[in-house]
Amino acid sequence: MKKLYASLLLGLSTLLVVSGAFAQTIRRVNNNGITGTNIYSTIQAAHDAAAANDIIQVEPSTTTYGSLTCTKKLTIVGPGYFLDLNTGLQASSIPATVASIDFQSGSAGSSVSGITTPNIYLRANNISVTRNKVDYLYVAYFGESSQCVIRQNYIYYLYAYGYTSNDLLVTNNLITYYVYLSNGVTKGEFNNNTVMASGGASFDGFTVKNNYFGYSFTPTSNTSWSYNKLAQASLPTSGTQSNNTANVAYNTILTWGSGTQYDAWYKLKAGGPGIGAGEGGVDIGAFDSPTGYDYKLSGIPAVPSIYEYNQSVNGNTLNVTLSTRSNN
Repeated sequence: MKKLYASLLLGLSTLLVVSGAFAQTIRRVNNNGITGTNIYSTIQAAHDAAAANDIIQVEPSTTTYGSLTCTKKLTIVGPGYFLDLNTGLQASSIPATVASIDFQSGSAGSSVSGITTPNIYLRANNISVTRNKVDYLYVAYFGESSQCVIRQNYIYYLYAYGYTSNDLLVTNNLITYYVYLSNGVTKGEFNNNTVMASGGASFDGFTVKNNYFGYSFTPTSNTSWSYNKLAQASLPTSGTQSNNTANVAYNTILTWGSGTQYDAWYKLKAGGPGIGAGEGGVDIGAFDSPTGYDYKLSGIPAVPSIYEYNQSVNGNTLNVTLSTRSNN
């Protein structure tokens, strides 16, 4: 029964990904006892067997799939995260966990979404990190990582090392502890994020727009910042600024909650000071975007998903009921 469900899930979730990409091979990563052609028990084994432009589908598991050193252009897709808290999004509430992902030389153009991981390292250009739960995300980690996109993730710690990273786009993320983008050689945009970073947030060479900062915000003179809401009592004086507001407490702008903290806590409070307060009338924070990339609960990847699955046996007949949806 479990094998049937896993096969149905894989077939559906990769349908949209592979459309228009007939030369790609799907490499399944599954350590739940399912075996067969192009199925691997670790993500590194799937990578090593893959050709450039292949898809690596990482399936739900209670056991980690190990670490990945990525040296090929690949599309990596998992099921999402917080699926036990944001119910009704996937039939299985189990995430896909990878110990670390290190994008090295040769991996330019790769993307990863729907994965739970403690560490992602960017030291290649044009990497897309989208809709993941990441504890530590390191930009320009002992290697250039220009034109990278960090979008719609749930991040604990975002840190730029000392190597070049031009045209970095950080948008529509939830960041919970620390942001350091002030190493002097990392430049880009930081837009429509919700930052409850008790370790603070610092910037140099960035355009910073439409964000909420729940703790300290430190721009340098080389920072342009506008339409941000800050919890701190007064606005910083550095940088070029306009239309920013200080002294906005988190409980006036966010729904927040009690119990286990997860991404739904970061939604804006209806009628609060973040609604329509961004440039052009967009909402402040991660759940709205002038470009249509608002944050998606649980990091559901932009592929079809099974959100309800039921099966029963009547004699020799297996009856299966599936409820599916497309995701953007």
